[in-house]
Amino acid sequence: MVSGDCTSYGGASAPIKLTLTHSRSYNQQLKQQHLPISSEILPSSEQIAGSEGLLTEILLRLPPKTLLRFQCVSKHWLSLISSTYFRRLHTRRNATSSASTVGVFLCRHPNYDFLSLHEERLAAMGRIYDRLSDARDGKVLSNISSCNGLVCLGFKSDDAKTEFYVYNLTTGHHRFIPVPDGMVVKSMNLAFDPKRSGDYDVVCVWLSVSENQLRFSVYSSACGVWRHSTEYCNGNVELCCYRGVYWKGAIHWFSQTGPFLCFETDSIEFKSMPSTQIPEGQWYRNIEYFGESGGHLHLIEIHKPQDIEFDVLELKSDYSQWFVKYRVNLEFLTILYPAMVNQEMYPPEDYNFPYAFTVLCFLADEENNARLLISIPGKIILYEMQNGSVKELADIKPDYFRLFIGGARYDCFDAYTHVETLAFV
Repeated sequence: MVSGDCTSYGGASAPIKLTLTHSRSYNQQLKQQHLPISSEILPSSEQIAGSEGLLTEILLRLPPKTLLRFQCVSKHWLSLISSTYFRRLHTRRNATSSASTVGVFLCRHPNYDFLSLHEERLAAMGRIYDRLSDARDGKVLSNISSCNGLVCLGFKSDDAKTEFYVYNLTTGHHRFIPVPDGMVVKSMNLAFDPKRSGDYDVVCVWLSVSENQLRFSVYSSACGVWRHSTEYCNGNVELCCYRGVYWKGAIHWFSQTGPFLCFETDSIEFKSMPSTQIPEGQWYRNIEYFGESGGHLHLIEIHKPQDIEFDVLELKSDYSQWFVKYRVNLEFLTILYPAMVNQEMYPPEDYNFPYAFTVLCFLADEENNARLLISIPGKIILYEMQNGSVKELADIKPDYFRLFIGGARYDCFDAYTHVETLAFV
């Protein structure tokens, strides 16, 4: 059942209200954090360099890529920034959210690209092979899972054998994930919450061929061992077709035809989770997006293929129900981008897909600022829902795609959000 209040967003730009606030003085901030203060004026560079605690506090506020460059400043800085204590503290202090999302991996074989969300101009997408070239070595990427800056990747060789690794693409570090014999892997799902721990889990959904059942096992990075759950699903369910989403200590899967599923990583047991209703007269849902953003689980379901209006649903924190968080109308985009309308086929009225667009990502933060990353024929755009602004991020080359109705565009399940992190793997 879906209920609740919501906010509507369409093409009209809403007025923006700016509020200016006075920040606390530097010394007041240091006093509250119990850091040493040598005087009532800003410390000099010599005082900063001579105070390990103050230097650490300043470096903890910098983004990961800046810190990686600062390791070259001196042996002291290299030792400090590369230490286990500093990296774990930085990862916990800068626990990721959608506000810190720096870009999106767009993965459709044989193309694997990175799209920055912070480019100020229309640009070609960057390649991501530089961090993966050694391990890839001509192998096909599969079973991709991304969670709070870490990525789990499967590398499939010519003999159909797949090896799995967890990568930190910010630092370039990776770890091999050994898979026990007899586990026919259907999907690997990362579970990493830097607010809870510097360690992560990998939830493996695998097929027990003899029993025709989907089984669940959890690999822990802390101890390097697998725990095997007694839970199982019928082997014919579509669970392995969609990637799981980590939220509140559990992996969540949606289904187009059956009940949704929630699997807790600590207890390695199922947890009750509400599903959305299948529309009357249909035997399936039409879920176009499923993901975590701003500390909440969201879902976009388009009930009719003709719709260019849709709801963004949010799951209540107590798992009681889904409710409508936002209402969105993208009709104004068809004026800016006529290619969104399939002119050659629309009308007739019986054509099922008059609009060509895909929501790749929904990004919201704790301040309820919401954005949609949208793929349309030939372009990827970012739509700011609060003020109605639209920014073009990249051109899409038609030769990236097979020829199909809707033009050259990505599918929602081709996109994986990425944040920078110093987390260990």
